[in-house]
Amino acid sequence: MTIDKNQFLTGLKSLLRYHQASGIDSYPKGADSEAFLGFQPVPSLSSRSVVEAGKVNRRQEKDGRSSGTSPEKSPLRLTDIADEIAACHACDLHKQRLYPVAGRGPEKVRLLLVGDWLASDEQGQLPHGQLFGVEQDLMLARMLAAIQLPVGSVFITNVIKCAVPANCQPQANHVESCVSFLRRQITVLLPEIICTMGMVAARAVLEKSLPLSRLRGRFHEYQVSGDVKIPVVTTYHPTYLLQNSEMKAATWADLQLLAKELQ
Repeated sequence: MTIDKNQFLTGLKSLLRYHQASGIDSYPKGADSEAFLGFQPVPSLSSRSVVEAGKVNRRQEKDGRSSGTSPEKSPLRLTDIADEIAACHACDLHKQRLYPVAGRGPEKVRLLLVGDWLASDEQGQLPHGQLFGVEQDLMLARMLAAIQLPVGSVFITNVIKCAVPANCQPQANHVESCVSFLRRQITVLLPEIICTMGMVAARAVLEKSLPLSRLRGRFHEYQVSGDVKIPVVTTYHPTYLLQNSEMKAATWADLQLLAKELQ
């Protein structure tokens, strides 16, 4: 099998940065490491292999949020992850990529919003600066305003980091290729709360296959490292709400749950 050099180096760089962010600054020399160095690299690094290989070393006796202290922030920056996303060829979705979408927001936030992916309209139009879509972003802005949450305290991103044409339907293997970027963004941001919007985002963050109707309405947990856990609330995606207005009442209940926790 022929391995693309740039693809392998991008994956290796991503893994090394994740190790650095996790506190790993050296590697023991031995038979296992020599075997690894002589091993033929695979075409891409799956999200699970990256996460498992980069187990975070930090251990705390108590959750920083409950003990009054804050967990240490990662030395990795969002701009580093954005650069990797722009150069990513880990799956074939990059062939249809209109442009990369790493997300938008400051590195110090209270809330992380996670959607599925950004797609153009039926005419192929997709103005730059969109995150969920033109109408979807307008609805999202109204949702945040309704709970009096400033946009500057929110980071918004998607599981899939490529903006794609309307007729492109990302698959499970595309999610697997992208989810490591999302997990490292969470490590950098360490938000107070994560809100997933839609089934794709809920499953990517929670790794649960339950339907959204059974996941929403209560808090879940996302474990960053050791005892550091972030509460997660799930709700419907703005795209779904535009097509099913009767679900706005349920979404409003989720937003109130979110706002109460932030207060």
